[in-house]
Amino acid sequence: MKGKGFAWRKWAGSALAAGLFAAACTTVANVQNPGTYVASKQPRTVWLTKSDHSIVRMNGPRMVGDTVVGSVNGQYTEVAMTDVTGMQAIVPDKTKTIAIAAVGVAATAAALVVIFSHSGTGSSSQAGYGAFDSMGSATTDRVH
Repeated sequence: MKGKGFAWRKWAGSALAAGLFAAACTTVANVQNPGTYVASKQPRTVWLTKSDHSIVRMNGPRMVGDTVVGSVNGQYTEVAMTDVTGMQAIVPDKTKTIAIAAVGVAATAAALVVIFSHSGTGSSSQAGYGAFDSMGSATTDRVH
């Protein structure tokens, strides 16, 4: 009988696989219109390239007028869009998504081939056993 521990491990394994799948289907890319992007997409994290060529990772960015505000190293930070020369964000990557889906389909197909190619062969780890005595009870004696 499978207990609660089995169900928990199965759920955790599924969650881990889903997380890896989701992470694998994204990439960090340049954003064309940073202010509009932040306002419309509300990304979790962006990387701002400032006019002094420094790069700042900002979590929870939001637009307030012409200023992007968010958390940089745990501190509330405001950066005027006039000081931003570029922005990168985590965006969906269709190429990776298609590749991973193809790998998943191929792996499923291969598993099904293996499963069904070995079914019905009649092989068993109990081959040669299973004799019955005169009373109809199963014996463990080897049949010759």
